[in-house]
Parts: sequence; C-alpha cells; structure tokens
Amino acid sequence: MSTPTIVAAKNENYSELGRTGVRSMETIAGEIKSAFPDIDVRIKTTHRLEANKVPREIFLQFCTYLKEKQGFDHLTCMGGNDLRRSWEVFYHISSYGNRCLIQIRCELPRNDPSVESVSLLWGGANWHERETYDMYGIVFKNHPKLERVLTPEGTDFFPFRKDFKLMDHWKIDWENKGRRPPPQALSSDDNRKFGDADG
Repeated sequence: MSTPTIVAAKNENYSELGRTGVRSMETIAGEIKSAFPDIDVRIKTTHRLEANKVPREIFLQFCTYLKEKQGFDHLTCMGGNDLRRSWEVFYHISSYGNRCLIQIRCELPRNDPSVESVSLLWGGANWHERETYDMYGIVFKNHPKLERVLTPEGTDFFPFRKDFKLMDHWKIDWENKGRRPPPQALSSDDNRKFGDADG
C-alpha cells in the first residue's frame, strides 16, 4: 500500500475574482452628472452612490438612463416617507456588473403625492409600489395594478401617514401587558376623514 502524497496549497489571490469590466464609482458618478447636471449625485461609500431630489418630471427618464446606460439592473428595495411638508419616495437600485448601489430620492408635493411607476423597468418595483401606495397613499402612475395589498378592501385611510390617528378601539392596552382589548363593534360617531392630505 502506497503512502498518499501531500501537495502544498498554492497561495492564489482571489481578491479580483468577478471584477472584470467593473467600472469605478468616479466614472459612473461622472457620467450620470454629465447626463443630468441638475441632479445632486454623490459617492457615499466604496460601493454606494446617492442621487438626491430627483425632480419627478424627469424621474422615469432618469431611472431609464440608469438601467439602460449604467447597468443598474436590480431594484433592491423602495419605500415612502411622510416629511409633513411634502412626500418622498426612495429607491435602492443595484448594479451587479459594477458591484454598487444607487439610492434615488424624489420629493413629491403635499397636495399631489404621485410619481411615475418604474415597475416596467424593474419588475420588483411592482409589489413595493403597491405597498407604498397602501401605507402612504402615494400614487404610482401607469402601474399595471395599483391596488391595496396589506390593508383590507374598502380601507379609506393610509396608516403610515403622520396625520393618521388610531381610533380608541384599536389602541394597545399597555397596562395589560401590551395585549389589545377585546374586539368591539366598529360603530363610531367619529367624523374624521382619514387619508386627507391636509389633515
């Protein structure tokens, strides 16, 4: 029976694996600024860019450029914010080829919370935009199926708006160890209009 031969492992350098053709953040940021000089584009970290206050009038055009010209091929997440003075949507779009992510922020007027949908560019936006509409009432124009996805059918308010207030029978009873009180009939003489942008 022969003795097995032990071969010493080679010291291979894998640090550049998958980096072929990766463009630098400076190059990408510079090209975006050249194409859209009025948009504030910044390098935030080694693999992250930010584009703040993208005007909603060119929002879809800007996103189309990112996908078709800069290789941002995956919508990682998106959501909304109630800033009180206005509304905001934010998107995190990843580029697998360039191993980076860009955060896009778009502010919307308080009296018209609407912006073009990007669900035809990135399919993953479909569900996220529906959820944002359901929670904030932000309308995504030309979305293929913009309807509520989390709250029951017939809900006439948007629960993540800062002017939304819980009715008494929905409040948590903290003195009873955080348990909710027993269900009560949904009859009320409360005449508040939930979801009204002007509160």
